[in-house]
Amino acid sequence: MRRANRQLLLLALAVAVLGGAVYAEVERERTLLPPPLTAIDPAKVQRLSIECASVCRSRRFVRDANGWQMLEPFAQPASAEAVEHLLAIARAPVRVKLQGNAVNPAKLGLEPALVVLRVDDIAIALGDEDPIEHDRYMRVGDMFARVPDRFSARVFEAPENELADPRAATKE
Repeated sequence: MRRANRQLLLLALAVAVLGGAVYAEVERERTLLPPPLTAIDPAKVQRLSIECASVCRSRRFVRDANGWQMLEPFAQPASAEAVEHLLAIARAPVRVKLQGNAVNPAKLGLEPALVVLRVDDIAIALGDEDPIEHDRYMRVGDMFARVPDRFSARVFEAPENELADPRAATKE
């Protein structure tokens, strides 16, 4: 075997070993990711509603053959991007799971909840913000959790921002 061929073979072997090491590291990091708040698949969701006490306006969405439609407070096509951001709350990474028997929901802003996000038949209650970590307290069924608050800002926006054509809201 010529020297140049031997060097190419060794280089190819080194690339293969490094590629395998990178793949193993990516898989290891994937197992370390925090679990999501729910197991909901956003692609299969058909109904979405936001029930607000006083901090925002309630709204309802439904997916049909033409995409997402807002039913309340405007009967207009909804922005798919805005709805995707709302659905991201259901898949938010859980930083801390709180033990249900050691939690006072009223102190976390979860009784009554500030906002209830209903994704199909699953209710996700959004409570207060943690004063130290700035995470949002959430409840799904009997599970209490703290999740990064980067997801909840969309919940408190005006419904006009979630329309496919925001100018259409001024016509109603």
